[in-house]
Amino acid sequence: MNLLPQRWVILIVINAVYFSVYFHRISSAVLAPYLMETFSTTAASLGAMSSAYFYPYALTQPIVGLLTDRWGAWKVVTLSTLIGFIGALLFGLAPSLFMASMARGLIGLGAAGVFVPALKILLPWFGPRAFAQMNAILLAVGNSAAIVAATPFAWLLQEMGWRSSFYLIAGVTLLLAIFSLVYLRDLPPGLPGQKEERRETQPAAPKSDWKIFRTPFFWYMSILFFVYNGPFTTFQGLWGYPFLIDVYKYDKLQASNLIMAIALGAILGGPLLVYFIGRSSPEKKRPMLSICIAVQALNWFCITFLGRSLGYFSLALIFFLMGTMMAGTLSFFWAIVWEVSPAEKLGTVMGFMNPAPFLGVALFQPLTGFLMDRVGKIGGAFPFEAYQDAFLLCLAAVSAAFVISLVENRGRKPA
Repeated sequence: MNLLPQRWVILIVINAVYFSVYFHRISSAVLAPYLMETFSTTAASLGAMSSAYFYPYALTQPIVGLLTDRWGAWKVVTLSTLIGFIGALLFGLAPSLFMASMARGLIGLGAAGVFVPALKILLPWFGPRAFAQMNAILLAVGNSAAIVAATPFAWLLQEMGWRSSFYLIAGVTLLLAIFSLVYLRDLPPGLPGQKEERRETQPAAPKSDWKIFRTPFFWYMSILFFVYNGPFTTFQGLWGYPFLIDVYKYDKLQASNLIMAIALGAILGGPLLVYFIGRSSPEKKRPMLSICIAVQALNWFCITFLGRSLGYFSLALIFFLMGTMMAGTLSFFWAIVWEVSPAEKLGTVMGFMNPAPFLGVALFQPLTGFLMDRVGKIGGAFPFEAYQDAFLLCLAAVSAAFVISLVENRGRKPA
């Protein structure tokens, strides 16, 4: 009986830590004016500072996976959260933009060691059938952090100033590191390990620890992750907001509310989708992954080719579905990866796959900007044709992800 409270405490601590990770990822947009004023810097320099989070995050994912399997997931989360505390504290103390960039890179380094080990911790505590649901909950919490990183964080900055705000954030992060140290554990006491549980539930897993890295599955799924996430994050984190203002002439509040519909889709729709599908047979994971990607491609088709005629309600529905399908896609994606990977190498496999979406964002953000610049601004704003060129690339990429999902499913053979 005492096992149930412990696993729910672990779930709360894990999600609180991941909330902090996602908050830092999004918060620089609201923080930007304060930093520009403090350091008298340019937008380009500020953009370079903001991107300092992503490089150590992406590049260290394979190392995080290896350490997760070798050290234990809870130790990696604890150490990473402690690094995030140091980064947040140094960011608040930064005397120059260069030092702020170094501190933000340290925050990114700390954030890198959370998602992969978090899923590996939750797996034995909640069981294989709950794996997709746990991923959906993490994504919902992350998108909740994206909402908090907007208006609530702007209020905090206004009331406390950006330096004091980061001292507060550093204090909360230190508290999360202590909670991780005290409460997180890799396996429930007295229960069989992941390897034994995997044999009972997924007998088709490859028998060689490293066989998966030599299979088409690994490369299919990594490329799918790359081409699927790049367009989504590019839209949600970069072009969606100006698109609504430039093309539809919405005010800032109307535009921000529509973009918030994406996060609400991930928070509300994603977990419900995964919950209902999770009650059905495991064989439906791959078809559901393809269906989620197909619906996402339909969303991109509507924005790209019907954009001029879409009203506020239609856009809100499309954006809500975008968030829902994103949460569903990632949940089924990781559930399939878990299903195929050796239990003792799950962290390593996830660590080698997880850089793909961030590298996708790194490619799609400048590439879509290049396509928009080819059309140019009219009257200080990009016309619909500029966004259409960029979104056509996104539609092509998501369509390619759909084809890859079908090819991987068709080519799957029992081990």
